[in-house]
Amino acid sequence: MQSPVTAGGLRNTSVVILTLNTSEVYIIISLSFRTDTQVIYIDPTTGSLKHDRKPGYDIFNSQDEALKYITNGSQSNIKSTIYAKAILGFAVLGNFALLLVATKLTASIPYLPGGGCVYMVVESKWVKIQLQNVQPQGKGELKNIQELIELEIDGKHYFCETRDITRPFPSRVSLRDPDDEFVWNRWFSIAFRRIGLEQHCVVLLQGFVEYRTFGSFGQQEGIVALVARRSRLHPGTRYLARGLNACYSTGNEIECEQLVWVPKRAGQSVPFNTYIWRRGTIPIWWGAELKMTAAEASIYVSERDPYKGSARYYQRLTKRYDTRNLGVVGQSQSQSQSNNALVPIVCVNLLRSGEGKSESILVQHFEESLDYIRSMGQLPDTRIHLIHYDWHTSIRLKGEHQTIEGLWYHLKAPTISVGISEGDYLLSREHMEDYKGENFYNDDIIGFFCMRVHQNGVIRYNCADSLDRTNAASFFGALQVFVEQCRRLGIILDNDASPKKSNESNHTKPWKGFDMTFNEFKKSTLLSPVFQLADLFLIAGDIHAMLYTGSKAMHSHILNIFSEEANKSKQFSVAQNVKINLQRRYNNAVVDSSRQKQLEMFLGLRLFKHLPSVSVHPLHVLSRRPGFLLKPVASVDPSSDGDCLLSFKQKDLIWVSQQAADIIQLFIYLGEPCHVCQLLLTISHGADDSTYPSTLDGATIPRCPNGTNMVVSIPGPISNEEMALKRTGSNVHKTSLPFLYDFNGPEGKLDFLTRVVVLTFYPAESTSSPVTLGEVEILGISLPWRDIFASEGHGLSVYKRVTNSKDDFNDIPSKTRNTTNVALTDDVLSPEKSYMSASPQVDLLTGDNVISGSDSQPMTDISLHDRDLNIKELEKARLQDKIPTKNGAQQYISCFEMLTALHGGNKLGFIEAMKLEIERLHLNLSTFERDKALSSIGIDPSTIDPNTLIEESYIGSLCKTSNALAVLGQISLEDRTTGSIGLDPIDNTNDIDFWNVTRVGDRCYGESCQVRAETLSLTSSSKSTYICCVCKRKVCKVCCAGKGAILLRNNGGTSYNDVDGVICKRCCDESVLDALTLDYIRVLISQRRSHHAEIATYKALGRVVGDNCISRKTAPFNKNGTVEVLRKLLKGEESLAEFPFGSFLHSIESASGSAPPLSLLTPLDTELQNSYWRAPNTSSSVELVIVLGNLADVTGIVLLVSPCGYSMSDSPTVQIWASNKIHKEERSCIGKWDVRSLINSSPELCGPEKSDNESQTPRHIRFDFRNPVRCRMIWIKLTIQKLVSSSVSFGKDFNLLSLNNDDPLSGPVRRASIAGTSESIPCIHAKRILVTGSSVKADIEESSSRNYEVASGIKSWLEKAPLLNRYKVPTESEKLIEHDLVLELNISPGSPVVAGFRLDGFSAIKPQLIHSPSSNVNPLDVLSIVFQHRFLSPAVLFIQVSASQGSSEEEMVVVAEYRVPEVKSGTPMYFDFPEVISSRRLWFRLVGDVTAFSDDPEEGDSGRTLAAGLSLLNRIKLYYYAHPSDLGRWASLSGI
Repeated sequence: MQSPVTAGGLRNTSVVILTLNTSEVYIIISLSFRTDTQVIYIDPTTGSLKHDRKPGYDIFNSQDEALKYITNGSQSNIKSTIYAKAILGFAVLGNFALLLVATKLTASIPYLPGGGCVYMVVESKWVKIQLQNVQPQGKGELKNIQELIELEIDGKHYFCETRDITRPFPSRVSLRDPDDEFVWNRWFSIAFRRIGLEQHCVVLLQGFVEYRTFGSFGQQEGIVALVARRSRLHPGTRYLARGLNACYSTGNEIECEQLVWVPKRAGQSVPFNTYIWRRGTIPIWWGAELKMTAAEASIYVSERDPYKGSARYYQRLTKRYDTRNLGVVGQSQSQSQSNNALVPIVCVNLLRSGEGKSESILVQHFEESLDYIRSMGQLPDTRIHLIHYDWHTSIRLKGEHQTIEGLWYHLKAPTISVGISEGDYLLSREHMEDYKGENFYNDDIIGFFCMRVHQNGVIRYNCADSLDRTNAASFFGALQVFVEQCRRLGIILDNDASPKKSNESNHTKPWKGFDMTFNEFKKSTLLSPVFQLADLFLIAGDIHAMLYTGSKAMHSHILNIFSEEANKSKQFSVAQNVKINLQRRYNNAVVDSSRQKQLEMFLGLRLFKHLPSVSVHPLHVLSRRPGFLLKPVASVDPSSDGDCLLSFKQKDLIWVSQQAADIIQLFIYLGEPCHVCQLLLTISHGADDSTYPSTLDGATIPRCPNGTNMVVSIPGPISNEEMALKRTGSNVHKTSLPFLYDFNGPEGKLDFLTRVVVLTFYPAESTSSPVTLGEVEILGISLPWRDIFASEGHGLSVYKRVTNSKDDFNDIPSKTRNTTNVALTDDVLSPEKSYMSASPQVDLLTGDNVISGSDSQPMTDISLHDRDLNIKELEKARLQDKIPTKNGAQQYISCFEMLTALHGGNKLGFIEAMKLEIERLHLNLSTFERDKALSSIGIDPSTIDPNTLIEESYIGSLCKTSNALAVLGQISLEDRTTGSIGLDPIDNTNDIDFWNVTRVGDRCYGESCQVRAETLSLTSSSKSTYICCVCKRKVCKVCCAGKGAILLRNNGGTSYNDVDGVICKRCCDESVLDALTLDYIRVLISQRRSHHAEIATYKALGRVVGDNCISRKTAPFNKNGTVEVLRKLLKGEESLAEFPFGSFLHSIESASGSAPPLSLLTPLDTELQNSYWRAPNTSSSVELVIVLGNLADVTGIVLLVSPCGYSMSDSPTVQIWASNKIHKEERSCIGKWDVRSLINSSPELCGPEKSDNESQTPRHIRFDFRNPVRCRMIWIKLTIQKLVSSSVSFGKDFNLLSLNNDDPLSGPVRRASIAGTSESIPCIHAKRILVTGSSVKADIEESSSRNYEVASGIKSWLEKAPLLNRYKVPTESEKLIEHDLVLELNISPGSPVVAGFRLDGFSAIKPQLIHSPSSNVNPLDVLSIVFQHRFLSPAVLFIQVSASQGSSEEEMVVVAEYRVPEVKSGTPMYFDFPEVISSRRLWFRLVGDVTAFSDDPEEGDSGRTLAAGLSLLNRIKLYYYAHPSDLGRWASLSGI
């Protein structure tokens, strides 16, 4: 990151949102404090942001340069342009991406002391981007997204690009670490933090900020700024966010800051002082019920523990305003030192306290709450003082003047006690130690701050709503402080102070205004600055009222009381107040719920409720550039090699194959390694939809309208043994639905290093008709490699998580098969294990002859495999894996036998089966291992499936209770997470977790437990006892229900105490205990999946950097020095083959103990500097095929030599080729180099290497090309000559090209080619390989570039009508059964034979929230998410078709089963039967993961167990094929 530029620097921030004619959207942003320009690409399919930090690709010197690059220098390529001043947020919400930008700003504070401009957002714009994904979304979700766009932003939000303003001025903390309590767009800015551009999205605050200038009698000018920060910890509207919440914050909580400073000339120090106060509703649990018939709302206080969390609220204030440890506090010298031991918090209560007043109940409880806090001793460092001052009653009885005087009387002592903060900003840090006070600085400023005095504590104002009375009272309190602030800065506001007396101003009595009457103050004070301050409070009061109530502030006329027109303002205010009151009443009754929802969505809260199907982190499209096709695909258009199939720029293009194409095979090289999750096909055809392929690797592709986006989920490959066992143990016709959870769910293998995807399309008919294709997109999850290498950001959190899971490795060591038959691999070619074959090998992929003995022999079967593990290592890993699996299976069988014995030897019931599943998951057994273990003792696994052991009538209520538990658990976690902001963690000694499910073998402790709920077990448990909050009996841990039971019992409640305490199992309904058990199983399944993904990630890391680099922390190194080394090596050019963008095409064998081959391509500026790779000692040559990160002009290769070095005797010969495709005959030879001759001609390559300086260029060999070569692949062959020991001269050969041998990660040190031991045998080795040159932008040519004759011919062929059309088969009746998942159709007599059926896309959604949180990590927090189970273990649906062979249902046979791809709701899909069906009765059964779907909760609860959106009602129609002429005029009426 570049160093910050001072405020008013080189330029203003500029944001350009550019939409091209292809509908691609780019964000071009030039920050004010940087000198370059960044480009962010919004993926048009998933909405994920992409920024690779590559100069010339997404980093440019100027905005114009970036625009020229994106548009190819042509304005005609631009569809629309939006100019903005700042980015406020971005989020992907299903089918839409929302980008929020500020289009107009005003400098609310142009220049803070120390620099920095605070901007108010005057005009903003929501940029709504339609995405190409097909995620089903409910009507409620779409409505909520539209409501979010209507959130009021303008005039109510502000930010500072270069300074932290979330804390009191001046902040000691950098802008990069703001206080989360006041950051309103934290969730909305996460997408930028994930790509390392957190500063490109501003830190947005809600509230008010503005300044005014003032002076006195022509003396020096002052500036006063009012900053009001609204807390986000209790967001909401007036009647929905009052009092305390579970986050220990109050409704309408605002921190106010009054900053006064004296502007100085350039180079001079700037004196300033600040005053902080708070305002908010009363910090107890209370609310108000609005009744249309009553004049006022009815106020109530929670009956259950209304003061729970009040102490935590004051703790947060104490922690924020405690300045005792800073050495200087704002107290007068006469005060005793003992007062500094406490932090004063003064609460000024403005509520009506008279008898019969509705607010009097709050006054009473306010006092009681403080008494309760003091009695509990929870605030030992805080002194809370409560001042009751009935504002309205005082004005009514005494008038406004005396009310103000009375307020000053009460505020004098606490205000002086709290004090103000004073200091100076100095431009130079030289001689900083000479200044007395607290001196500090951060990265956001050039100079430093010297604080002489600190405010200690805070005054807090409140009325019922923290609105009108609060704003008025805080103004009059702040006014007295303002006069004192000016006095201390030498600005005299005395009306009778003449310029001649200005020298005596410093001797003016401090805080003298508190002792004056209103008229005395008005007469003696210069009023123009007072008017300026009152104007700030008037505007601020209206803004806070608008945010909380939707209307302006009431009773604001009193702020103009010093004006000569005060009476006129008061008369106008009376009528205005009536209007505002009516407006508030309407908003509270009609609009508030919608506004509450807007705020929650903007803050990322309750998304499971408002946007249940939205993924917290979208997938990445890895097939687009720099992805490409390894082999060209023949097309009828000679100018097309198939690359257009991967380009979104030509999404509307219909690609046409050659006439004789029997299959279309695509070898797709992905832009980054990933775990492939989805395949998205754009169905493209002309008038005849049969030209699009009918199958993809064995899976049927239904016919759809042209332009349909179709998603095919790709689960990981399943072992053949597991698939066989599943088929053996299941009945395809009578499959029970997994209502509770997926009992038989297979676990596919995960591979985050998949680099090549092979797709094989088969035409619809065996004819010579050409095949049409549209865009093909591969979606997957890629690891944050860049941050992993740099040990920062999201990559660091991933690294920590997976390293903690590596010791629990328990993978299945069997051969795997991909269930979708889509070939996935992390390379294309793999080495053969025989190196001595005399016969040439044939590359089945290219047809080339391969030289015998090559290290890069072709693979004949493309599959998933670990490229960097040899056979011995694989066998070793398999043996290690089998040991814990066997032990776990034995323990599982023991649990089964124990439960059977406790159940009297009978068949296990529902409760026992659930407990057994819990034990299985704790033992980390897969469903396959479980079934295998049960089969070994003759038990059918289906007999212990809880889904079949429960009454069907009970399933619905149990699932509903469990789902409610998940929602309440998520709410509780969100509140705990938010509530922890600004507070120290709570020590929770209660060991009762959320579920507290009894394990097999646990039992009640005995006499000390009065509940005795669990008695059917064998061993004792913990002796801890608790008190049940319901029956008040002593209860042991085993007999306690989990904390989730308290949430369910209180049905969510309104108080944080709902999750505190203990409840025994006797006081819980059986349905609650069953729901806890069910939720616990779902959580354990989720944890197993997460662990499975973490292990796969650990394996991927090991295959890139080596296990040694993962298992131990490497020594710290100088990153800046390494960057300098890289700069010297590259000589101003790019590194073109760095992993993860570059990779190897072939598998490469390695010696035992060697670093993985991919480590050769890892970035040099990482912590992997000391790793190096070695080939097996038996290899005399190695061929490395490097795929570059992009098409590039390559100028040379740099080989960094490993620490073991080369000698003159074993120096390799290097031969280099270049190519764009995998065909060897197309590669061009660049040259051949003998390293021995290079050593002779380069003396600097000889002798020991000096490595004292970290910025010194390491020992390397350069292979420079004569001319730049444009290519995508580089082929490097290293060959060494095997020599006998007698040919080596130790003294002559030892020092040649050798490095020091102090490498901590090196294996056995091979000093030179000295015969004797295996360590001395010559081998091929290297530390890094750098490919140098410059990337080339190579966009796919537009379709308009086609030859006119070719394009015309293609168009004519596409417009040709099909020979046969589809027509509806009439049916007599249809019948829905089995939860509407089975449809029986009776066909009318005399109807044509059925050729297929039409299925309309389902409308059900896939909810994100399926169980309660499994830990204290929020599962819906984007930054905490590493893997999303919905993508790693996708829900897949199948439609099974059966036909009758007789009159009874038992005589039906399965005709076919089709996988149902994901399309937008209502999209027609046409499935052809293998053969026409003449049966008169057909059954359609929806099978698969049907329980993974649900209906949009915003559309109401249908009371169904399964989603209504999966119902087959009116969703299936039968059809037959016929020529239109056969039907005549009826053809148009019976089409389907």
